Amino acid sequence: MGNNKFRMYENLAFLTYIGIMMVTPIFGGVVIGKFLDDKFGTGNVFLFIFVIIGVLSSFTSLYKITMKMNKRK
Repeated sequence: MGNNKFRMYENLAFLTYIGIMMVTPIFGGVVIGKFLDDKFGTGNVFLFIFVIIGVLSSFTSLYKITMKMNKRK
């Protein structure tokens, strides 16, 4: 029973890590893109570009972590 509880917390920590890892680059892209758009008056061009970069970065990181976890098992 103690081992199952530890495993549950381990999985919860891993899911939390994945969530933070996915949100952080996208949020960073929004902040940087919005800042640059306001500075240069370009509408939402930089916002769109940096959000796309953030999404690609998030999925690349997710892929790498998934491959690393598959090698462990």
